Amino acid sequence: MSGSGFHLIEENEFSAQKGDVFVIPPNIVHAYIDSSHMDVYHLLLKPSFIDMYLPEHANVPGYDLLMEIEPFLRHRYDQRLFLHLNAQRLVCLQNDIDIIDEGHSPFREWLPLKHCTIAKIVYWMSALLYRQIHGEGNALLETNQAIIRTLEYIHHNYAQRIDIDTLCKCAIMSRPTFMRKFKEVCDCTPIHYLMAYRAAQARKLLEEGRLSKTQVAHECGFYDLSHMEKYLR
Repeated sequence: MSGSGFHLIEENEFSAQKGDVFVIPPNIVHAYIDSSHMDVYHLLLKPSFIDMYLPEHANVPGYDLLMEIEPFLRHRYDQRLFLHLNAQRLVCLQNDIDIIDEGHSPFREWLPLKHCTIAKIVYWMSALLYRQIHGEGNALLETNQAIIRTLEYIHHNYAQRIDIDTLCKCAIMSRPTFMRKFKEVCDCTPIHYLMAYRAAQARKLLEEGRLSKTQVAHECGFYDLSHMEKYLR
């Protein structure tokens, strides 16, 4: 929230300034190095909260970008993609944080307001990051916005049939250019990324236990159960 320092995320080190926002996925080791009176605010979200209070995230521009794509790319891409809030937006955020902190009150009537405020923050930051990356005049990212756009397409359509030609059209690139640029940005092939994402979604559904394995395979875009189990192994 103030000061500066460095954020250590697994083997990577990122400079951290006032207004920087980092989303840390589960089971990721991270720490901070304080170089100038660094003050950090943590907001911990349980998976159950996301499932219960954020069911409409697929309709929010930038949600997958904030929660999944940027954390994936930060280890592979040499530019700063994470969200940065200016002074005015930090004031708005502080007002919401005051509501969340007030939610530690023993009075149960604070809990719905606290949860709604957290959901509001997530959706707001999602939209801001989407604008930050896809906004016009972003010379830092303009050559790779197309690749990020295809990642968003995969996240929104992974249950459907997706082939390289579809992704090339999404990126508006020739096949050789697309394959080369995707490898540069993501350090993997488009099909590898697609199947890894399908497998991750399948694991979530299997852990929930609501659907049979065959149903999960269908929901996640696999040909059949054996196709899914191959990638889960």
